[in-house]
Amino acid sequence: MKIIKKLDELNKILEPVKNTKKSIGLVLTMGNIHQGHLSLVDKARSDNDFVVVSIFINPTQFNNKDDFKYYPRTLNTDIEKLEISNCDLLFLPELTEIYPNGFSTEKTVTRYRDILCDKFRPGHFEGVTTVVGIFFELIKPTNSYFGEKDFQQLKLVSELVKIKKYNINIISCLSIRDQYGMSLASRHTIFTEVQRQTFKKLSKKIYNFISLLKQKKIKLDFQILKKDLLEIDINKVDYLEIRDEKDLEITNSFNDSRLFIALYIDKIRIIDNFKLT
Repeated sequence: MKIIKKLDELNKILEPVKNTKKSIGLVLTMGNIHQGHLSLVDKARSDNDFVVVSIFINPTQFNNKDDFKYYPRTLNTDIEKLEISNCDLLFLPELTEIYPNGFSTEKTVTRYRDILCDKFRPGHFEGVTTVVGIFFELIKPTNSYFGEKDFQQLKLVSELVKIKKYNINIISCLSIRDQYGMSLASRHTIFTEVQRQTFKKLSKKIYNFISLLKQKKIKLDFQILKKDLLEIDINKVDYLEIRDEKDLEITNSFNDSRLFIALYIDKIRIIDNFKLT
């Protein structure tokens, strides 16, 4: 695995790959690599001739400065994990390489907005779609891989590709879940033991709620679930909603729909989604 930081190095390595018409698989990350990321790399490895992974903690997608400041940074461990995964190239750009003219973002995608995380994290998706667009234009991958944990992000990136007419396939990959059934996430690695126990209780509450809904033993009443969550020290709930997978519209149907959640354990924001069929 080659490790580079500069754009000129990136171009030198990718030019012969593109000239020989080899396929390039891209996995974009902010580091703190876990099995979810590695599953994307594995999929990219199986689909493509050449695999690029990036680690770039993008400041423009953090609407909370403290969240950016304390985002887990584990580069040495990340490199070890990626070397084992048979990644071909690890791109570690500096801020000035990605934002040479300063931190500016663009609201390119207007679909799937003002709902879910976009409603509670103003500016977040402008930062996401801007930086994803920058990486797409720099690398020009054949395929790029995204996990379904960030389902709204996946929808916006797919829309970005259509709007910008990028010749890139967006590959949706199933969430990799932990022993409690929750999607793996970098922020979960900073849990204290007390927070981890709360997280475990959260999982039980969520899956019990879903099970009862499917058995039609309870009505669709999120106030009941919110009350249960507050009793286990979930101190804030941003949303609990069932939405259609295709258009992200609110629905009461379980066909092709998901339960979307966003909440806080202390200051750590948890997001996830669960297929209902």
